[in-house]
Amino acid sequence: MNVRKLVFDAVDLLRGSPVRESFSELESSFPGCPQERSKRLNAILEHATKTTEHYRKFADIKELADFPVLNKSIIKNNFDSFVSENFKEKLTKLRKATTSGSYGTPFTFFLSNEKRQRMVAEVYYFGKSSGFELGVKHAYLVSKRKPKLAQFIQNQVMVTVDRLDDAWCSEAVSLLRKERVKVLVGYPSAIARIARYLLQRNERLEMRGVITISEVLTAEMRSDIALAFDCKPVSRYSTEEFGVLANQDPSGDFFWVNQHNYVIEILSLESDQPVEVGELGRIVVTDLYSHVMPLIRYDIGDLARPLEMVDGVVTKIEAVEGRTLASIRDVQGAYISPFVINGSLRESSEIVQFQFSQEGIDRYLLKLVVNAEVDEQKLINLYKSILGDSATVQIEYVDDIPPLPSGKRPYIIQNFY
Repeated sequence: MNVRKLVFDAVDLLRGSPVRESFSELESSFPGCPQERSKRLNAILEHATKTTEHYRKFADIKELADFPVLNKSIIKNNFDSFVSENFKEKLTKLRKATTSGSYGTPFTFFLSNEKRQRMVAEVYYFGKSSGFELGVKHAYLVSKRKPKLAQFIQNQVMVTVDRLDDAWCSEAVSLLRKERVKVLVGYPSAIARIARYLLQRNERLEMRGVITISEVLTAEMRSDIALAFDCKPVSRYSTEEFGVLANQDPSGDFFWVNQHNYVIEILSLESDQPVEVGELGRIVVTDLYSHVMPLIRYDIGDLARPLEMVDGVVTKIEAVEGRTLASIRDVQGAYISPFVINGSLRESSEIVQFQFSQEGIDRYLLKLVVNAEVDEQKLINLYKSILGDSATVQIEYVDDIPPLPSGKRPYIIQNFY
């Protein structure tokens, strides 16, 4: 019997079932858009233009496409003007959502109770579709630690990701077995490292579900994880300030976009116009329930390619291709997909970890953690074929790839543009 789920459902019932209702809404309409979405969009636009200083000047605008695109810097420099007058006296009592600041400085948003409950419902709904039932014993593989009480309530085992060597893997595997963990949630770099450790020893550790967050889940990671844990991993695309924006299909071929609670656009790298199917663009989000701090056409800083569009609405994306600030360009300045960079190492079983960075207009650095000798010239030639013949690729061997302050280990770093 899942006691924790029963308790959670009982508490939610006493509160009027806000999470259950949000869950049911998702269940009834996802992956499509609910009929009420246009009404909800008009409501949040009206709320923003009537109750915030920033949006009041756009009161005459009726179409979402006519609103300007925002970024974090604009909000940070004008923070008070984005807070709704309806909530300004209540901020100290509201839930905070702080972004990690992996590619900049951390930033704090505020969430209403309704928004927070919808975020919980999203995690609940998409977790269930990924093999994770609320209350099931699961491991959380991230850099931060939660209080013991929170871990107990959530039936969670914390596996702190500080290093990714064999000793850490051994400790992590022992803990997962001892605690009889059924689901893994966390950084794909950490989960894939454990998977590689198990496979090298011809071992397996069966799981009901594996959900990766915060980093890109590559095809190689997916393959290792599926073999080691006898379970197809699913990548969840979510943020602290919004919630779950997209969830990977179990096939691994694409992501379903959560157009239920958001209006998610993919806009050109050069303008604020929508891109075509297959074209790389910026992910821009309008939150239909961000009443404390309305976020209208917020450029989240990530890149993606639409895979499917229905009546002008993006319903599927190929993948989230990383951050705008961490995109590699070739010697001519054209963007290169991170999956192409990663794919060049596909056949190199001797590479345990890697990180590829751009250091100049035609200078690149490949950091490697290896367990055997690699064919350097072969790797260099591969990257030259991708980046251009004039590209200079330096290979550096390291003992570990250090994490960012957030704990994430991005495999693509942009140090020039």
